[in-house]
Amino acid sequence: MLGFTNRLKIFAVLLFLGSSHLVNAQTEPYQTIMDRINMGLQDDSHSLDGQALKSIAAIKKDGSWADINYTNPDYDPLQRMKTIAIVYSGSGHQLYGDAKAYDAIVKSLGHWLELNPKNKNWWYNEIFYPKTIGEILILMRYAKMPLPADLEKSLLVRMTRKLKTGDGANTSDEALHYLYRACLTQRKTTLDSASKYLFEPVSITDGKEGVQVDNSYFQHGKQQAIASYGAVFADNSVNAAFYLRGTAYAMPKDQLNILITYLKDTFFKTIRGSFFDFNVRGRGISRKDILKGSFAGMLAKVKILSPEYADYWLAAAQRMSGKEPPAYGISASNRSYWKSGYTLHTRAGYTFSVQAASSRTLRTERGNNENILGKFLADGATNIQLRGDEYLNVMPVWEWDKIPGVTSRAYPDDEGATIKQDWGIPGTTTFAGGVSNGQYGLAVYAQNYDEVQAKKGWFFFDQEIVCLGAGIKSSAAQEVTTTLNQNWLKGDVILAAKVSNGQSSQGDKPAVLSPETKLEKPGADWVWHDHIGYFLPEGGNLSVSNQTQNGSWYRINQFQPKEEISGKVFRLSLSHGHRPVDGHYEYIVVPGISSADAMKNYKLSTIKILSNTEDLQVVEHQGLDVLQIIFYKAGVLKAGDLSIKSDQACAILIRGLHTENPIIDIADPAQQNTRIQLELKLPGLKGIKKLNCDLPDGAQRGATVRIQ
Repeated sequence: MLGFTNRLKIFAVLLFLGSSHLVNAQTEPYQTIMDRINMGLQDDSHSLDGQALKSIAAIKKDGSWADINYTNPDYDPLQRMKTIAIVYSGSGHQLYGDAKAYDAIVKSLGHWLELNPKNKNWWYNEIFYPKTIGEILILMRYAKMPLPADLEKSLLVRMTRKLKTGDGANTSDEALHYLYRACLTQRKTTLDSASKYLFEPVSITDGKEGVQVDNSYFQHGKQQAIASYGAVFADNSVNAAFYLRGTAYAMPKDQLNILITYLKDTFFKTIRGSFFDFNVRGRGISRKDILKGSFAGMLAKVKILSPEYADYWLAAAQRMSGKEPPAYGISASNRSYWKSGYTLHTRAGYTFSVQAASSRTLRTERGNNENILGKFLADGATNIQLRGDEYLNVMPVWEWDKIPGVTSRAYPDDEGATIKQDWGIPGTTTFAGGVSNGQYGLAVYAQNYDEVQAKKGWFFFDQEIVCLGAGIKSSAAQEVTTTLNQNWLKGDVILAAKVSNGQSSQGDKPAVLSPETKLEKPGADWVWHDHIGYFLPEGGNLSVSNQTQNGSWYRINQFQPKEEISGKVFRLSLSHGHRPVDGHYEYIVVPGISSADAMKNYKLSTIKILSNTEDLQVVEHQGLDVLQIIFYKAGVLKAGDLSIKSDQACAILIRGLHTENPIIDIADPAQQNTRIQLELKLPGLKGIKKLNCDLPDGAQRGATVRIQ
């Protein structure tokens, strides 16, 4: 593929050409737009020559390939034709202008046209096929020998579809092949429709799919889809803005601002190095390599579209290429996306996220027999990344009733984790969300799903994430567990005990877990694996494993291969026993600890867990002078000279707790109240302060409000 630098040079040339022909572009934009599309489609990778040669050698006389299932084709046949078209029309390829390549293109397209195959999945028929046909036709307009006129005309008819409006990313997908057809036919009415509906999804309308007021993304109803359908939206919208810039059809500035903000403040922050957070890929996590990201072309385009953020786009390209560390250019931040139940916490050393569904949103969907076992993905799944690749392609061998961060029943087989209904199931709790001051924050999930109840809170600081659970109940027969992590095994798993002052024992020698071992109730007070420390202040019935796990992609996605695959997996969980009535857990995740020796000397004395009950969870970080509170109902926190009373359930963050000017951030995760009354007796304040906290209404319900 083209490197970022090469793409940047090409797009810079296009920018100059587009600017110098501005008047002409406004009157006759078709050729200008098509030039830009063609340049974006060209690929100088010499690996394409080899792929094309194999396809040409294997093509049959009738233009078909023996290994293609034409009764239900997917990407392969048209993608092969497109690859041959690239190497035939691109002057940098050895097959440029090659007669055999041309013959293969004409024959295969003719066969496709005559056969007119259909896929059982509508997306291929209505989006992928016409879009790829359009790309092939544009590429061939720049070839030494154009396609026969009758063949091109018939293919243009074949790619014509009725555009489905108001469908978010799908609408922009369909409008893109409208744009291709408009350029090929030079029809103004088609270009008018293409530009209108390419830009339609670039808006914020509360209650509808697309970009939300909190800068998250919904698709298929109120379902978080930041980097699943949100990635399609981002790619199509960037392409549209880039192709149409400088013409009478250019994207309006206010819409461009929405797009750039979404990319800069949400989308690219979910990528660690070049790997996505699994929490934002939706049902796509059941596809191989889906967590890999490659956005050199998009970054080159947005650098031209928004030069004021050029340094940001360059930094993103550098970290995604591996030339810089995984978080290069990303500032430390904490973001609570109150519309979608997603929390993202980023630091230079790690990324940590939480996904939780509420009765206002949909759980992660199963659809087209993808994500078959993702039943618990919306129950507080936690993604912990340092390098970025910790979860890459681990999903086929996952135990899906033990997703990282989730409290659930431990089933004997996959049946318990199977989603029974396609296209999204509503969440079951109102109390899910968080509070954030942009730097620190907490996430909360009052779980009541699959006969398991739990009050779950995550408290985010600079180096530590404190994870609390309380009120864990279940009347079901299965054991209930909370999984701390389940990812690829990398190096040793080391366990040790610590003494009562909160500092690791210097005398006890940490134990290295033997290969292919599963320990139940080992009595460890901390566990270290792959530069992540897991501290257990109260111990607990621990289970730790470094065993080989087996599975298949077909197990989770019936479009994927059936062959069994295996790999060594690190899995760490706590048991709450059978039919717990008041279970709880406390663990502290510290990403970026270099060794077991560093674990022994790590001090947790500045972190105070002041309460962990089903009514009240509180953590104080004395080193940062930060207090974070979850009131699950009206109540009072009393601890030493500190007293806080709330008349409603809420989430509170106080920074500068011991100062004369504490800053209070408050939110209502249930999104039900417009005012919360607080009474505070804080160490740095004289007397008791009473506050009436007015909360936002409408689309902003659930957002954080600051009081100073």
